[in-house]
Amino acid sequence: MNSGDYTRETHALREQNFFQNTHSALDEYLARGQAVLGDLGQQREMLKGTQKRLYSVANTLGVSGDTIRMIERRAKQDKWIFGAGVIVFFVFCWAVLHFFG
Repeated sequence: MNSGDYTRETHALREQNFFQNTHSALDEYLARGQAVLGDLGQQREMLKGTQKRLYSVANTLGVSGDTIRMIERRAKQDKWIFGAGVIVFFVFCWAVLHFFG
């Protein structure tokens, strides 16, 4: 076996180790993402319940329906603003990676 074969084998082994490490890291990131998504779903349900209780308390205290509808409309607007911000953020990240990466 000459030194050229040894060098190729060493390079191939290092490359294989790199890909295994990358694969493991990606699996870990995906698992974390799934866990975060599950946690966000649970938080959403909890917040929905809290929102219903707050509306009930507000009605009991005499807050008008118009005020509650105004708050709901504002929450919907905030949701759209947040969604647009997320899209802008991902486009920015893509542009940075595409042009500078």
